Amino acid sequence: MRLSVSEVMMIVITIYQSGYRDFKTYYIYFVCRYLTNVFSELVSYTRILKLMQGVLVPLCSYLTYR
Repeated sequence: MRLSVSEVMMIVITIYQSGYRDFKTYYIYFVCRYLTNVFSELVSYTRILKLMQGVLVPLCSYLTYR
């Protein structure tokens, strides 16, 4: 199983509220450590980068019509 589109979007959006300066540090040291109960199937950092490419259009759409 993998992360859903909405889960990847949530990870991307919440980095801006986290205070971390780069995505790699945020994902490895915050998401993978403290949000394991929120996301049932976390993936590796390399895989999340590939998944982020697939959520670009839905994310832009969400931010435009929010």
